[in-house]
Amino acid sequence: TDGMADTMGLEGLAEDGNPSPLYMALEVKTGRAVPLAPGVAVVHTSAARVYTDGMAAGGSGLAALAEDGDPSGLAATLDGASGVSSVSVFNTPVGAMGPGVILPGQSYEVSFSAEPGERLSFATMFVQSNDLFYGFDDAGLALFDAMGEAMTGDVTMYVGLWDAGSEMNQWPGVGPDQAPRQSGADTGVADGDSDVRMVDDGFVYPGDEMVVRVRLRVE
Repeated sequence: TDGMADTMGLEGLAEDGNPSPLYMALEVKTGRAVPLAPGVAVVHTSAARVYTDGMAAGGSGLAALAEDGDPSGLAATLDGASGVSSVSVFNTPVGAMGPGVILPGQSYEVSFSAEPGERLSFATMFVQSNDLFYGFDDAGLALFDAMGEAMTGDVTMYVGLWDAGSEMNQWPGVGPDQAPRQSGADTGVADGDSDVRMVDDGFVYPGDEMVVRVRLRVE
């Protein structure tokens, strides 16, 4: 800033040609803002799965969630399915008046009941993508340990970024067929590999913990 002292490490670059201090100061202030879209939270047995690694999602509604942030089809498919005890749609940011995406610093909350032996799965769209979503392992997260104690606290370490296999991936945050930039829902080129899988497309994505946090609270 003109007329103010340097606090970002510019001095090292200007005096000694060392850009490292300025780089480190700016790195934490830059990056791609990734909204997260409305999603579903599902309580189920180990035999029931919201999606299966290495298998196509078909007409389950996962593609609409992962491509366009619409969880309604997936929720309808899972509601009443064998091994599923509850399906909850989360779509309204905490403190907001109506449904919408969450931006950095915002959150969704969802309440559910579960019994020992049951697991939790969820899915929410990585909005700066063609068809990516965050979720647990395809078997879901065990909600109780071997002693019957409920899982609680930060469980972000169990979250991964998944590819729904419905649309060809483009550079994250830039692709013209991604939700913030597409001309309409479901407008991208079909993916040649329709299997649901952990994302591995050669593009660079922020660490999961830099975008999403998942915490469980027992009441």
